[in-house]
Amino acid sequence: MIHIFTITAKNYLSLALTLGQSVARHHPEARFTVCVADGIDGIALNYEHPGHRLLDARDTLPAGTFDDMAFKYDVTEFCTSFKPATFKHIFATEADTELVHYMDPDTRLYSRLDPITADTPTKTLYLAPHLLDCDVADGNPYPEFHHLWEGIFNLGYCAIRRTPAMPLVLDWWDARLREYCYADHVDGLHTDQKWMDYAPVYFRDDLVIIEHYGANVSHWNLIERPLTRVDGEYRAGRNALIFFHFSGFDFKGTALNKYVPKEAQGAYTDGLLTDFAADYRAAVKANGYDTLIQIPYGFARFDDGTPVSKAQRRLYREFVKATPVQRPFSSAGVFYAALRDGALLDRSAAAAANYSKATVSDMDGKLRTVSRAMRWMLKLLGFRRYAQLVKLFSFLGRMENHRFLLQRPR
Repeated sequence: MIHIFTITAKNYLSLALTLGQSVARHHPEARFTVCVADGIDGIALNYEHPGHRLLDARDTLPAGTFDDMAFKYDVTEFCTSFKPATFKHIFATEADTELVHYMDPDTRLYSRLDPITADTPTKTLYLAPHLLDCDVADGNPYPEFHHLWEGIFNLGYCAIRRTPAMPLVLDWWDARLREYCYADHVDGLHTDQKWMDYAPVYFRDDLVIIEHYGANVSHWNLIERPLTRVDGEYRAGRNALIFFHFSGFDFKGTALNKYVPKEAQGAYTDGLLTDFAADYRAAVKANGYDTLIQIPYGFARFDDGTPVSKAQRRLYREFVKATPVQRPFSSAGVFYAALRDGALLDRSAAAAANYSKATVSDMDGKLRTVSRAMRWMLKLLGFRRYAQLVKLFSFLGRMENHRFLLQRPR
């Protein structure tokens, strides 16, 4: 028996449902689970299929561990942090399940997954690299240097088989993600997936590096896997398309990816890709995207309604090293009290939006003002002290290094 699962917050449920419908079409015999990070109260699958279900993420982690992880991680970090725990939960509760596939909610099956695992019945771990082909001239619209931080493998997909090596793989990965599932350039962390750069060494005898061009196709590898359609079936380069990962998809416009710079968008806007994107967009919207995307993230606020900003999550990361926190979301808790005493609570819309650029008016004007001020600073301090000041700003650019704000002045 195989099991396919995804992890999402409630607001991305329409994407997970679209994935589930593609699973029902291409793997009708498989079990399929949508594990919902912020709970399953008030939601349901909008289609009927045997073996498809919703799972509350609280069922995969101990209560104290769950609350700590839900607080210290933002929504993306949190949804990836309990991925190995969900693998473990499925294997522990389903004795007849031998192979479990994980797929991000923004993926969609176009044929069966069998070619990925069929010829390696004794292997444990299956990982898909972002890229397969080496090209001296990096002409990719999404340059390969991005993956030096993101990781060699894309963990929007992975599969694990029940073998003697399976417990070690999952226990190691789970232990790392309990503490280090941040997206943090300085620490070299990229949620759950950067850790798997160790896999070719740690699990070299149990690992399959997926070389099928139709597995985990996305904007970052379309240059080596151009999408075509032959006799009504999609192909990715030399192979049949198994599944496409619609990472960074544009649901409001017509683009395949909203983060690729305008000058590179031409690589993703030919007629076939535009129609391909439109078909996926229509399928997701038919599953209630416009309504579901408005659902607030369940762990975005303290229990009194005060927003939890990413800056506060990063302060918490340091705070708990010295002070145990039992109820991080409680307005009666020790961490909330430390924020209140330090005047670090913020109920503004900007805090709820994590102080994004969209919450700052006239960004270009403000940058020009700062630039002028820094020029004056250079004249006042001289280049040596100016360079030292910039290094200080770099240090203070991480909220983790502002733990002094939570300490009472002496």
